[in-house]
Amino acid sequence: MLALPVIGLAGVTAKSSANHFLSLPANLTVPPLAQPSRILDAAGNEIAVLRGEQDRELVALAQVPQYMRQAIIDIEDARFYDHTGVDYRGMIRAYLANQESGEVTQGGSTLTQQYVKNVLLAQARTAEEKEQATEQTVDRKLREARYALYLEDHLSKDEILERYLNIAYFGDGAYGIQAASHHYFNIDVSKLTLTQSALLAGLVKNPTAYNPVLHPQAARERRNTVLGRMHELGHVETGVWQAARGEEVVLDRPARSADACGDSSAPFFCSYVRQLLLADRTFAATSEDARRLLFEGGLTIRTTLDPVAQAAAQTSASEVIPIGDRVAAGVAMVQPGTGNVLALAVNREYGTPADNLAPALTSDFVHTKEIYPVDTDSFSPGSTFKVFTLAAALENNIPLSTTFDSPLCYRSGKFPNPDPGGKNCYSNADPSEDGFYSLTTATWSSVNTYYIQLAERLGVMKTAEMARRLGVSSCRIRPAGENDPECEGVNGISAVDGSAILGSNEISTLDLATAYATLAARGNRCDPRVVQSITQRVGSADRPLAFNAGKPCEQVLDPGIADSVAAVLQGVINHGTASGNARIGRPAAGKTGTAEGFSTASFAGFIPQLATAVTLADPRGPTTHQLRNVLGSRQVFGGGFPAQIWARTMTRTIDGLQLPVAPLPAPDNTQPVVPKKPLPDVRGQAQQAAEAALRAQGFRVRSEIVPHIAPPGTVVGMAPGPGEVSVDTEIVLQVSGGLTGATLLPNGIAPRPGQPVWPPAVNDRLRPGRPPDLRDQLNG
Repeated sequence: MLALPVIGLAGVTAKSSANHFLSLPANLTVPPLAQPSRILDAAGNEIAVLRGEQDRELVALAQVPQYMRQAIIDIEDARFYDHTGVDYRGMIRAYLANQESGEVTQGGSTLTQQYVKNVLLAQARTAEEKEQATEQTVDRKLREARYALYLEDHLSKDEILERYLNIAYFGDGAYGIQAASHHYFNIDVSKLTLTQSALLAGLVKNPTAYNPVLHPQAARERRNTVLGRMHELGHVETGVWQAARGEEVVLDRPARSADACGDSSAPFFCSYVRQLLLADRTFAATSEDARRLLFEGGLTIRTTLDPVAQAAAQTSASEVIPIGDRVAAGVAMVQPGTGNVLALAVNREYGTPADNLAPALTSDFVHTKEIYPVDTDSFSPGSTFKVFTLAAALENNIPLSTTFDSPLCYRSGKFPNPDPGGKNCYSNADPSEDGFYSLTTATWSSVNTYYIQLAERLGVMKTAEMARRLGVSSCRIRPAGENDPECEGVNGISAVDGSAILGSNEISTLDLATAYATLAARGNRCDPRVVQSITQRVGSADRPLAFNAGKPCEQVLDPGIADSVAAVLQGVINHGTASGNARIGRPAAGKTGTAEGFSTASFAGFIPQLATAVTLADPRGPTTHQLRNVLGSRQVFGGGFPAQIWARTMTRTIDGLQLPVAPLPAPDNTQPVVPKKPLPDVRGQAQQAAEAALRAQGFRVRSEIVPHIAPPGTVVGMAPGPGEVSVDTEIVLQVSGGLTGATLLPNGIAPRPGQPVWPPAVNDRLRPGRPPDLRDQLNG
């Protein structure tokens, strides 16, 4: 009651103040203090700290040195261990000072009351609530006093001091003594010196005015005031005080990015985790609640990131396509059977471009905040998408021996034909890919005109359905016109979209890795997962928090079909389009992809324990900034740089994790079943007439000159000989060059003087496979 006239100041009677005081609730509800959240990798290593408005780390009082405890008590509440929460002497002194000045110049608040004020401020959510928690009113003072008396009855002095030191604001975004120690001096609170302690203690009265970063001289003067008070109260000896007050203020502020993920060891993965949780309504009911919980909830978020895999992916991407190149290389690695995302890497430094322009416009090829491996809008998978047609064909009982004559230019009767260069047809990337192929060999060589014919038989929508089933979530793979709010305004796949079979529709690199992981797991699809668990410290216990963990893994493809796909894809690496760059010293399966016009290049592949996908493209626009003249390469194919990145990433991860060799299905070697037709006997005919006759029947013909007694230009042998032969067989004609005099070349023209007609040694011409009668004549 002695305090009431002081609290009431002027214009409020003691009786009305007492009545109001007694009507106030006594029990103070203390909310959990805002603390940053920690993101950990799968091994428990900290990879990022997400800080909100309040940067704080709770510490026990035992960690705080005696200098720091004494400094805050001496300058803020010298009678802290003597009063009962309200210091009547201090309040009377403040009352007299306020009466003399005619305004509130001293508050007389104890540390306990200051703690109460900070708790009420921490509870405030709106600007109005924060103003009410700090306004100079009788009601606020009464509430503080009421709660302070309650706390003193229920907590020890040391408990109150510990709570105060953890809640107090020390300026520059640092809340609590531990955060302040790190922020200003880059040390743990336990290592604070006398002068450092005095400087921090002086900040709480006015954290802005005494901020040593902004106002170093004012901060020094305030520090010395604290030191003087400690000396005055007998807590610092004279010599020590004199030496301390002469010290300069020395700060050691660790560099910290405005974006917490910029300081992460895996910044793009950090950003992806943050992005997912902020959008997760299982995690929090609203986006604002999610932001508050994520940045102020003091969470421990254990992720799926594997430090070995992440380092392998990041190093490999940056080695093959150096940071600063216009081409972005994105890498995603997924663990088959769990869906755990082990790595997300980009050959960029995480950060805002120097020119602050969007990816489509920027000229800064070093910095980006775009997480390219999870981008579903920009990158076409190219022929890595053919794996879904392969799987769908097998599921629909189309055998691997299915053979098509696959010309360089194929005009479809079911799909609109593309018209590059006025050809009005589907074409192959390599002119040598003209011929008959099985489903196996067409996959090895990635023959477009084969897969278009396969799609005509199978249907495009079965490929799209298979892609979705194996783990591709992109709206561009969903049926066109599907009534899905998530895909509004996005063109999907139609039944006549032949180009989609060749990988023209955009999907993310992560989706690609997920789908290939499904094949590695023998058809068991696990949605990609980046968070394993989230806990929040409550008291001395860790409370698990809910989040969207995704659907349970599901068997979506018959294991036998998945095995057949893996058997075929091994040939891509062993002797197909990736044979030059994707070998990793153990059985592996994969597929190259090069999108139309060299807009993107990809490689996706797996072993039973790992699946990795790599995509290269220019983020300014793949179709307008094609992959030409990149690091000395005239054109970039999926079997080039992407396969190199894939192989390095896989090898380094395998070695780092010491993964044993796990068997894959035996490689498939199904050859095409080529139709046969009669091969006529043209021996004895003139070279030109024989060639014309065979070509007219659809045979490929090659002639070579041999020494012979027959007149020059006469066909004297043929390989293979007359009979039933495959229609794609190349017929080699042996044409007499005579034994003496001028001989004819295959075009019927006499050689120039000195031009050799046959190799120096006749025996060199006697290759295995020549007709016996011809070999006998030559030997004779």
